[in-house]
Amino acid sequence: MLLAGNGLLQADANFKLSENRKGVVFIKRITPGIGPAVGSGFLVSKDGLVYTNRHVVKSADTVVKGTILLVGVPSAKDPDELDYFRAELVYAPDAKDNLDFAVLKIAANKDYGDFKPLSVVQDKLGLGDDVAAIGYPHIKDNLPVLTFTKGTVSATKVRLDERNYYQTDAAVNPGSSGGPLLNNKGEVAGIITLKKTDSNKMGYALYLNECKDAEAKARDLAEKVNPEPGPLDPKKLPTPAGIAPKEKSWEVVKGTVKEEKDCLVLDGNGGTYWLASKEKLPENFQIVIPYQIEFMKGNQVVYESQLSILRMLCVRFATSDTTTDIIEHKGNLFQHARSVTLLYKNGDVVQNPNKGNDDDAHVLVITRQGGTITIAQDGEVLLTHKDDKPLAANEKFCIGGYLSRLHLGEVSILKLDEEKEEK
Repeated sequence: MLLAGNGLLQADANFKLSENRKGVVFIKRITPGIGPAVGSGFLVSKDGLVYTNRHVVKSADTVVKGTILLVGVPSAKDPDELDYFRAELVYAPDAKDNLDFAVLKIAANKDYGDFKPLSVVQDKLGLGDDVAAIGYPHIKDNLPVLTFTKGTVSATKVRLDERNYYQTDAAVNPGSSGGPLLNNKGEVAGIITLKKTDSNKMGYALYLNECKDAEAKARDLAEKVNPEPGPLDPKKLPTPAGIAPKEKSWEVVKGTVKEEKDCLVLDGNGGTYWLASKEKLPENFQIVIPYQIEFMKGNQVVYESQLSILRMLCVRFATSDTTTDIIEHKGNLFQHARSVTLLYKNGDVVQNPNKGNDDDAHVLVITRQGGTITIAQDGEVLLTHKDDKPLAANEKFCIGGYLSRLHLGEVSILKLDEEKEEK
């Protein structure tokens, strides 16, 4: 549906709403272990180039591989219904450039017809000019709803992170990011990017002329990008193998397990505890582990010498032994505790970064590619180990801990090609 206030007919006349709504798209980003994120964008070419914000299409945790991008385009039969296309990222500036801009590309089957691009202008808006924000603010999961809100330019130049923005009192909400800010001729004059937290009627749209260089680079790269033609059924998209946070999804080797909403809670009453996967890992893989770990003393006596290993999380792989105690140094064993982080290879410490953990919720990513093991948390690399003689990894893996309680979300597993880097 399209939501709007009074004066819809006048708005349509000024903002060419009937036509422009056909080119405003819904974007859904699916990243293993992190969950979906949604935003907006708009078509700028008949062959499927889409402008949006960088933060809509790229997770803050750039270490995680396997992201799927879906673009929902208003259907020609009924613009309240969306046709879904698998999108490919054409170009997004590096985060250090502070340019929240990205270009996607989608493709249509021969019988689908051309996409409906919006007209883009570089003319600067004036103070008090009428504008409109149109996009897909998040209302409910899996329910994209196109919304239209009128407003004015309340500031013509706001400098944020060394980039120029318009300030507008048109409503901007989570999910609006990447959508167009229209002038009263129905032309795109800016890209809705953010709103001021805890403030009403203070939204910000990126100047289009800030994106000139990035636009040019994207158009050069676009010819080499060939997304899968659509539309397609989003329910049939390939998804990374996931281990649901259910007791039946794992082999419970030691400790107690309790199912809670969206997570398993495990502990060993202060002692060791662990689960084993039911399936073997690929030789080259990425495991994404959403977790939260807290101190659990139980009946265990804690000695002063153990203070550094309180709140310990353990992940063990590259060994066929799933029954030996989780803190024994078999295969590759990763231990992350209050004051220490260690990676073992058959009993030898191969990495010992000076980093400890805390009791906040995190996403841990373990990547094994060829002889290189990389372990990152929330996008920050904790350690990288390169091994000329890596252990065979095609075995089950274990997750557990010691002197701790573990809240474990759905664990995602992605098969990787050896030494093949993500573009």
